[in-house]
Amino acid sequence: MKNRFRFPKWTVTAITVLLVILIIVTFILKQNNPDWQFGDAFLLTQAIALVIQLVLNGINWRSNKKIVILTTLFISATVMASIIWQFISYNLVFN
Repeated sequence: MKNRFRFPKWTVTAITVLLVILIIVTFILKQNNPDWQFGDAFLLTQAIALVIQLVLNGINWRSNKKIVILTTLFISATVMASIIWQFISYNLVFN
């Protein structure tokens, strides 16, 4: 039973890794442009999203129920989509 639903579990883990990469990119952008007024807000929202992702990963890997695993996948994808949308909307409005 431990090998059930591996794809959704690994997908949530991959989304967490992508979020960590995005945080690193945001930090580098903030360091290269210190007067970037939205850098601190971006890093704060990404840190909150990372905490949510880590909780979702913990729930996801401990559960064997399909509904729980798919719900964590949906929430995880929604969190990542909102972080990506944050970058898109910033670039459209301020560049």
